[in-house]
Amino acid sequence: MKKIVLLFSILFITGQIFGQNIEYARSVLKKLSSKGFHGRGYVKTGDLKAAKYIANQLKKNKVSPFDEEYFQQYSFPINTFPGKISIFIDDIKLKPGADFVISSSAGTIDDQFKIEFLTDTITTDTGFIQTIRSAGKKDVFYISNYYPRKIYGKTIEGIKGIIVLEDTTPAWHVSNGNSVQNTVWLKIKKSKMPDQARSLRIAAENVFISNYETQNVIGYVSGKTYPDRFIVFTAHYDHLGMMGNKTYFPGANDNGSGTALVLDLARHYALPENQPDYSIVFMLFSGEEAGLHGANYYVNNPIFRLQQIEFLINLDMVGTGSEGITVVNGKAYNDVMIALNKINDEHNYLAAIKARGEACNSDHCPFYKIGVKSIFIYTMGNEHTEYHTVTDVSENFPFSTYDNLFSLLTQYVAEIQE
Repeated sequence: MKKIVLLFSILFITGQIFGQNIEYARSVLKKLSSKGFHGRGYVKTGDLKAAKYIANQLKKNKVSPFDEEYFQQYSFPINTFPGKISIFIDDIKLKPGADFVISSSAGTIDDQFKIEFLTDTITTDTGFIQTIRSAGKKDVFYISNYYPRKIYGKTIEGIKGIIVLEDTTPAWHVSNGNSVQNTVWLKIKKSKMPDQARSLRIAAENVFISNYETQNVIGYVSGKTYPDRFIVFTAHYDHLGMMGNKTYFPGANDNGSGTALVLDLARHYALPENQPDYSIVFMLFSGEEAGLHGANYYVNNPIFRLQQIEFLINLDMVGTGSEGITVVNGKAYNDVMIALNKINDEHNYLAAIKARGEACNSDHCPFYKIGVKSIFIYTMGNEHTEYHTVTDVSENFPFSTYDNLFSLLTQYVAEIQE
């Protein structure tokens, strides 16, 4: 009996060493989400600090660079807010990130303004524009309960500023930060806006960088049988960065989680006993939040021929999983969905594998557009709902189905190589 128990223990420990390592993933997640990386954005070179850490992890785990280094340098335009940001509604001071966010397209502003509430009957972007233009007052910030998503952050001629009220902690985005607009947009938590509020005092200083130098981080494990055929795992390591000189967005789920999983996969395949038949590439992109810049740059400047990619799996926001996973482009690849579901049915890894259609919502998209077979996987579940907020932190992070998702992915990759 003791021999059986000992054998079981050895097999269990071996499986932990040679398979997934959730504690390693958690350590990566904690580091990437820490204050010292400044939200992995473009204030205080948060992206570069994260990239150096990722490259060091690849080197430590004996994952090879294609050239002498892991970095692929490129640049893009981005608007930043490195200085102090403050907002007062009447005499009430709001807290950056927790109570409000400023549009990433905003320019420098330092003044006091009257505020006026728009009608609650607005239900469309067209109606919003008509209402705001008919009001037509300069030096006024208009307050709306309607969120005009498609025009948020853009200039509306003659309008100084617009406040959109949010029921919960407002989400920040930097996807409209590739230029500076004349209208300043704010999202403010509704509970922080008194019904009889009269004035807004705002101070914010922007710095627009026309060519911000950044980098993708890329490594690979050479295939033992077909080294010129590639399976690619991707994730974006960047997040929103800092809004002001104190407020940073940790980006634990988005996308510290995907980055941690890709690095764990790299660690796994770099072990001699796990060397794959095909070469496996690990691409960690910057610039995703600002507009898929890193992935787009790679597609236009590939390190090896894109036609050599057998399959690409993009991992973005994989920290939950109680309700399973969604596969973007799953409806485009019936063979992929059949194979994933077959593995899942045999091992009961996930509650569900949901197929979704095409969507240009993460780094798989530039590859898919030029004909590379690509999917994007994200997990589903309400155990961690923070998104683009200061509350997307690594503390008590669920990673609900981490081990099972890792096993599903590695088994599927094994099938591709058969």
